[in-house]
Amino acid sequence: MTREALRANERLDFLAQVPEPLRTSLLRRLRTIRLAKGRTLVEKNSPTEDVFWVREGQAQVVLYSSGGREVWVNTVGSGDLIGELAALDGEPRSATVVALSDLSVTAIPAADFRACFESSPATAMWVARRLASQIRSLTEQVYELSVMNVQSRIQCELLRLARKGERREEGIEVRPAPSHAELASRIGTHREAVTREMRVLSELKIIRHGRRSLTIIDLERLEQSARR
Repeated sequence: MTREALRANERLDFLAQVPEPLRTSLLRRLRTIRLAKGRTLVEKNSPTEDVFWVREGQAQVVLYSSGGREVWVNTVGSGDLIGELAALDGEPRSATVVALSDLSVTAIPAADFRACFESSPATAMWVARRLASQIRSLTEQVYELSVMNVQSRIQCELLRLARKGERREEGIEVRPAPSHAELASRIGTHREAVTREMRVLSELKIIRHGRRSLTIIDLERLEQSARR
């Protein structure tokens, strides 16, 4: 591994509390993987166990039905981990991960990942908190799919996107903006329904959206509408 790669991997948050001898040894066993947009990082049910730390880019965690329908699970970006479950329980991969953009990740051997847990309670808590956050988010989505109509679900999804957006003078910019088909996959509906609801929100001047752009203009009104 080059010195540049070593310096980049030293920024791995969960390594901060790992004892120095183990951290130094582990850093030299990490490897960098680069994928072009659209390429698959891991396949559902594959037996691999490596954990991946996202250095640059975004990836989409998805499931596919027997008929080929894509079901969105999560989107991960810089600083996120991928594949912790397989490393922890030894089971096959629970989902497929596809690069949403050019992607650079650091691969961490499962045995080394588990060694970090065993050697550092602080590291174990760091990962546990992230898993807890994911469970809370998935619980929210299950609730929304069970009791909310499409209008409410799209508003809740826009609020989630706003949390990760960048504040600009004209509002909160979401980059990269998901397509209507991608939003439909996330909230369990079809593209036409999303297009219709996005048009209404645009006419109300709550959002502004283009082919691949999205700005939340009035976050307060969006929150009020979602609460109703």
